[in-house]
Amino acid sequence: MGTTQLDMIRRQAEAAVRSKASGAAARLRRETSLVNQASRLTGKALRDGEEALRSRRGRARRSARAAVGATVATAPPPVRPAADGYVRRSPVQPVHEAADYRRRLVLRGVLVVVLAAAVCAGVFFLNQLGILGR
Repeated sequence: MGTTQLDMIRRQAEAAVRSKASGAAARLRRETSLVNQASRLTGKALRDGEEALRSRRGRARRSARAAVGATVATAPPPVRPAADGYVRRSPVQPVHEAADYRRRLVLRGVLVVVLAAAVCAGVFFLNQLGILGR
């Protein structure tokens, strides 16, 4: 006697039940695994820590942005014609910068020059005293 259609359907149903049972057993093993529990808790702690750090940085950025003060729109750069004489006209977004940006930039440049002069003077005096060589 050969294999009937009912036998084939029965085997397929048994295979489906075995597959579902082994899948459920594997899921249960994964869910109750100590390594999985530790990994999940570590991942949750990392996510919470990153979220707290992100919110702290956001607060610092917002407070720094609020401390900067007013901004002013700067003049657009001058239009330069291309080598062939074509003048490019495109919409230009206004650039906003802090009201005291230029002043701080100049002060920073002056500070760099003063520090460089102080270092040069220090090297010169150490050289005159004979500490650096000869």
